[in-house]
Amino acid sequence: MTDRNSDPNNSIRPEALQAQLSIGRDAYYSDLRYLDIKADKDTNGNAYLTFEQAEQVRQLRSHVSKYGTRKGFVYEKVDDTSNIGSSIVTTTNNNIETTENEVEAEIATTTEEDIYVSESHPTDNIDLDNLVRNAQEIAARNIAIPSLIAAELAENMEFDDLPPDLQEKVRIAKDAANPKKYQPKLIARDLLKQLRSRRAS
Repeated sequence: MTDRNSDPNNSIRPEALQAQLSIGRDAYYSDLRYLDIKADKDTNGNAYLTFEQAEQVRQLRSHVSKYGTRKGFVYEKVDDTSNIGSSIVTTTNNNIETTENEVEAEIATTTEEDIYVSESHPTDNIDLDNLVRNAQEIAARNIAIPSLIAAELAENMEFDDLPPDLQEKVRIAKDAANPKKYQPKLIARDLLKQLRSRRAS
């Protein structure tokens, strides 16, 4: 770590590195945690990263963009000869300045692996029509299943499985279909005999 009371050279502010890499605060602080980096502060109490720390974040972001995850990342150290880290970005806006305590608070509330490390919205690559159709098919199945189960139960039920009120309805229906005085079976038989007799004469 650089001496807190010295002026850091070839270093970069957190907000400047975030803008450079087009990442948000959550992804930035998750990267710091993954890399086990703790930002130092200058004599004014403003957080900054050294050239090597910033380069680790840059390489990690490149790895995430390529593979979609931080896992498997290996830092390849580079010499501090190209001033890639850029100079410190000063600011008078106290709302932008990040203190060490704020960094630690952000890190504590951020998981080690982001769910969406690509920084894109979860619905950006979703076919809405296809998604709605899938939801409708699931809904239709959920609506139909109780009726299908009820039909299957009914198929296997017997007269004794019915409650008394439904048993009575079945009796009434049977009596209506087969009246004692005029039985459809006997009437049909007589009519058939009459028809055959006419043909024979």
